[in-house]
Amino acid sequence: MLMLGAALGGCAGPSDNKPSASTQHTKSPRNAEDKPDSRVVEGDEDHTVLELSDGRQLSLRFTRRGLEAQHRHTLDEAWSAPKTVYETGTPPCHGIRAKAYRDTVWLAAGFGAYCRDGEEPQEVIAAVATGDLSSWTTDPTKNTTTWPKARIRDGGTRVDFIDPSMLQTTTLTWRKDSGFAQATTTYKPIHPWFVGRWQATDGSQQLTLHQVKPDRRARMVIESRTGPRCKGSATVSGIDQHDLSLSNFTLEQGTTTLNCPPKETKFSFDVKSPDGPLRLRTIGNHPKTILTYERAN
Repeated sequence: MLMLGAALGGCAGPSDNKPSASTQHTKSPRNAEDKPDSRVVEGDEDHTVLELSDGRQLSLRFTRRGLEAQHRHTLDEAWSAPKTVYETGTPPCHGIRAKAYRDTVWLAAGFGAYCRDGEEPQEVIAAVATGDLSSWTTDPTKNTTTWPKARIRDGGTRVDFIDPSMLQTTTLTWRKDSGFAQATTTYKPIHPWFVGRWQATDGSQQLTLHQVKPDRRARMVIESRTGPRCKGSATVSGIDQHDLSLSNFTLEQGTTTLNCPPKETKFSFDVKSPDGPLRLRTIGNHPKTILTYERAN
């Protein structure tokens, strides 16, 4: 469970000359992140109770039918009737993560048959409720991580569920006026020294490396220059100039040959300077250079 920040202070009174909290917010930069103002008052692996800044409480609970929600305005008031947020017969896992800003509440939860034995969830949901908390907008996805981050923006009218990793970031956005959009993935660019066309010094092949596009990974085109015809492309990724790996090679012409493509689990590329050389090297404690490439005009 993530512990949430303290509630925000009250707004200025009518006689105060300072702008109200709502006025201050409308002047903030668009898409600026808003700090959650809720807190967890009760919780375990299967249940959590969230208290909003106005004192209302929201109870979220895993059941045999999925995930249910109840709410109440005061501590001495009875809970509302259970509301199904997400219906499934798959067992829950990884707890319920929920936060709120003003009257916008968001949560993330996962379900998986063997999740509590260490397996990844099979079903992942993100959900948002606003206003009186009587209805929820839910987006089941095929994401295998239970949305580790969420960001509230624009005064509670937008929530970004974020799944970051070393090489890419997936974002699922909810907006108050349109609900959930399709999740988008942005890819980390490869090091710019790799980008361009390269000729093997032994004349055997040519490589062309393309940088990432908004919705596509970086790519490498491999084309043989001697021997049997081989031309194809693969996605490439790497965190620096010392380790570029390829995957998902697709043969477009001819037949696969030696190093067209290099075996994914045995080789990677590196480059020492903007002008090269580019090297194909074995992976391991004592890497060996298999091919060297120079920039082509």
